Amino acid sequence: MKIIESKQNPIFKKALKIIHDRNKFPDLIVVEGAKLIREALQAGLKPHTFFCSKKKDNSLKELENLGFEVTPALFRELTTVTSPDEGICVFARPAFKALDKVLISAKLLVIIDRLQDPGNIGTILRTCEAMGANAAIILKGSCSHLNHKAIRAAMGSTFRLPAYDQIDIENLFELLQKFEFTTICADMSGQKLTQFSFPDRTALFLGNEGQGVAEKIKKVCSMKLAIPMCGQVESLNVATSAAICLYEWAKQHQKVLKA
Repeated sequence: MKIIESKQNPIFKKALKIIHDRNKFPDLIVVEGAKLIREALQAGLKPHTFFCSKKKDNSLKELENLGFEVTPALFRELTTVTSPDEGICVFARPAFKALDKVLISAKLLVIIDRLQDPGNIGTILRTCEAMGANAAIILKGSCSHLNHKAIRAAMGSTFRLPAYDQIDIENLFELLQKFEFTTICADMSGQKLTQFSFPDRTALFLGNEGQGVAEKIKKVCSMKLAIPMCGQVESLNVATSAAICLYEWAKQHQKVLKA
């Protein structure tokens, strides 16, 4: 494994750019930590470059031919966490079938509108996979699901669940209509979730943390769906709302098989 000791090293400088300004490298993602890196490898993602700290043992021996040892100080510049694990790997972004191909057989889509918190987006992706959703769609104006914080929050689901970002709402509604999806938005003024039977093909919209689903989307959706709550609580965290709605869908569609 080669050693890098200077921040002027061109490989190190490029890695910094990829990690801290991924908008300039849309086809690459950064995965931190041995567990997540292994999940990415198992999902078939192609690794490009691997970095580990000289102070820690490298347990990812399969990446040594792509690897660089860097000083602890340089490793801290690469990592985005306060307690870094033993590795950081740059991968090609996950590749999935085109969205219209997924929609042919999909039963449940989760559509994210203008969410800004990458932790919420990652958590929603993980819940989507756990509850059997077929894809997640991230509309323009949202944080990317390939943000390093979103990838950590998804805990591996990013590599397996088909997800599509920067999607235009007008084009999406045309596709949903073409494939006969019932469009539903989560909204406190809607029908109670506990009294609702999900249709055969559902597109569930989840909105911005503070403002909810955009008004123009509410107007086009077929119906609104609300989570009944006790006390004086007015709303729930969007990732929590997603989990409750998806669990109810999974129960109705017999996706939840383990108690």
